[in-house]
Amino acid sequence: MGCNSCQLACKQENDLAPHNIEDALAGNCPTWRKVIEIEQGEYGEEQINYVSLACMHCADAPCVMACPTGALFKDSEDGRVLVDQSKCIGCRMCLQVCPFGIPQYDFNDLMQKCDLCLKKLSEDENALPACVAACPSKALSYGDTNVQSQNMQKKAAAKFILATDKPYATLF
Repeated sequence: MGCNSCQLACKQENDLAPHNIEDALAGNCPTWRKVIEIEQGEYGEEQINYVSLACMHCADAPCVMACPTGALFKDSEDGRVLVDQSKCIGCRMCLQVCPFGIPQYDFNDLMQKCDLCLKKLSEDENALPACVAACPSKALSYGDTNVQSQNMQKKAAAKFILATDKPYATLF
């Protein structure tokens, strides 16, 4: 969809500095969520897909391993990758090793990143991260990885069955 609602909600929730459109397009402003365009197909028949990227809170986070000061760490309770800015020296090692290019640097040259709306979710366990709550197409989801994976598999299977000319078939 490419509406950037997730990005705007994240900036608002985390009180990130506003920016003008030129800075946003050039990537010169702090944002913990990026929306990128991927074009596919031949000229005149191309299709544009949008991908919303933020910290994946990796199980074996390379950024945590690369941080020389321990500013990046894994929360032992829920597995979030968090940053302690008081320990950050701005060396950018985390950015060098992140496969998604997610770490951002603030105006003080200290690393900042998505914390999955830690404050919001600690106040209300039924709340959703701002980006997920703001997504009008429900392209973003949040929750237990196994449950999310099962839901995606069900949606994919339903689309596959509906795409056939024999919707009553159960084996293909």
